[in-house]
Amino acid sequence: MDELKSLKEKWANQTFDKQYSAEELNQLLQKKSKSSIKWIFYLSVAELILYISFPFLVPNYFESFDYYKSLNLYEFSISTTIVGYILLIYFMIRFFKNYRRISVTDSVKEHLSTILNTRKAVNQYIYFNLGILLIFLSVVMYYALLYDQNLVALQEEKNSLVMILFVIGLLISLIIGVFGLLYYFVYGRFLNPLKKNEKELMNIND
Repeated sequence: MDELKSLKEKWANQTFDKQYSAEELNQLLQKKSKSSIKWIFYLSVAELILYISFPFLVPNYFESFDYYKSLNLYEFSISTTIVGYILLIYFMIRFFKNYRRISVTDSVKEHLSTILNTRKAVNQYIYFNLGILLIFLSVVMYYALLYDQNLVALQEEKNSLVMILFVIGLLISLIIGVFGLLYYFVYGRFLNPLKKNEKELMNIND
């Protein structure tokens, strides 16, 4: 039987000789929360390492900026990349602060506050990343329609513009969907236990 479930049953059952206090249950939940928040921080560090490694792992990475330059988007692509790094570092620091905070947390109220702050930070991180990606893809596709000679030539054909816009919209939706699911499964693996701990702490705090 799960240790937490066993302690909860003993705490609620008045027939046991020893009464398990809310503090003891909070300590057990705290260990679980600390582990989840630690792994969320580790994930952000792994993302930063992966982003830094992109130029060396992705073939023709720097050549892609030549394409953006042909679309008059060179500065935009550089700025977007820098913003992405800044956001990742900012949230990585927030995750680390929450990890340090829960390491010295004693009360149920402080524990709850740390969980809420962590969940909020992770959700904001995911939404900001997906938002930046959506803006970047939309701007690039729009300028590609204006300046990419291949696409410009295709637009001259009958009804081709509608098809191009459909394909672009579908492509953007697929990319956003894939990244959204990736974030959901990777970070959700550690957010779900935090959500369960939050519910347990709410019961203890009643």
